[in-house]
Amino acid sequence: MKNTISFRSYFFAIVLGILWVPFSQIPALGSVQTIPVEELDRKALAFSQSGHYIKALPYAIQALEVRARAKHGKNYDFAGALFNLAEVYRNLGQYDKARPLLEQSIEIYRSASGFDEPRLARSLNSLALVHFHKGEYDTAESHFYKAIRIFEKSFGAGHPNIAAAINNLGRLYETTGEFPQAKHLYEKSLQILRQALGEYHPHVAASLNNLALLYHHIGNYNKVAPLYDQALKIYEHAAYMQHPDFATTLCNLADYYLDLGEYAKVEPLLIRSLEIRGKRLGSDHPDIAHSLDGLAKLYMALGQFSKVEPLISRSLEIRENALGPNHPTVADSLEALGEMYQDLEKYELADPLLLQALKIRENSLGELHPQVARSFNKLAEFYEETGDHKRAETMHYSASKIMRKETNP
Repeated sequence: MKNTISFRSYFFAIVLGILWVPFSQIPALGSVQTIPVEELDRKALAFSQSGHYIKALPYAIQALEVRARAKHGKNYDFAGALFNLAEVYRNLGQYDKARPLLEQSIEIYRSASGFDEPRLARSLNSLALVHFHKGEYDTAESHFYKAIRIFEKSFGAGHPNIAAAINNLGRLYETTGEFPQAKHLYEKSLQILRQALGEYHPHVAASLNNLALLYHHIGNYNKVAPLYDQALKIYEHAAYMQHPDFATTLCNLADYYLDLGEYAKVEPLLIRSLEIRGKRLGSDHPDIAHSLDGLAKLYMALGQFSKVEPLISRSLEIRENALGPNHPTVADSLEALGEMYQDLEKYELADPLLLQALKIRENSLGELHPQVARSFNKLAEFYEETGDHKRAETMHYSASKIMRKETNP
């Protein structure tokens, strides 16, 4: 599964926020440092904006600890500290740590007198992203719509926060196979961002990346490379070439060249994306699995099978640990491992992996999702190759039923 780029709300919230939390639930840094809490906020923000989430983490943790120990009662400073730490965890792929912090910030904003609606919307948008990454799409969709309604009420239709939430909703629809809705939302988000931020803002590059990826998904290849090229030029102009979003576009461009069979262009892009992600996100982030998948697909296409299995196995391990065993991207790793064993004619190992990938996709995406049809087609090819023509015919029929419904809803 390729990577779209999600936008944080346009303001990160340096200090917003307070609900009493048992100190046992707050990650401790040992003794409280003498750094003023406002400076902790600034450092966490600066590192986060540059994609240095690992470096941002201790400052965000300590800022929350300081505010929890201050006896202010309920206030926005504490809710803001909860949000800031949750955003760092979310960007590090630690979604189970991010979720309770965001839920707590939402509770504060809803219960405080005269609560600030845009900040509530910002937390809802981030919580929606957590549910999205966990494969909980209905819940994510509901939160995105709530955030969009609040942002529109607060700012009007042309604010970058609205573009961020619209983009993220488009990302969800792309993942669930609702491509016309995704295209409309991506284009609307791009238009707002260009008007509000100018042509050379990194968020514009992220929006171009997502639109390029959508065109890749629907097979409109002639529009893909120009959009990726525009995005990369904007990142270079903005000195964003060590940011994780830049790595995502490199990886997506590599996937595009891989599909075109232009293998010589692929490996340098993937290696560079892997280096950036490892440095900025850590070795256990789900985005690392994306880069590893690309390398595995390249080496498989080149017949270098000895390099493939370690990469896919590591990708699978990262996703299961970060996202749980039933996430759609776990199915991607299982399917890739199954395809490798199929190419090596180790059919007894391939069969259960391909079936497990199908089951995960049906459970997480729904039985009529295009990725489910993909699984059926992969199994049909597998059973044709192994001589089980009856099962192959059944799989082909199941795939064709889904595709007919996609074509004629």
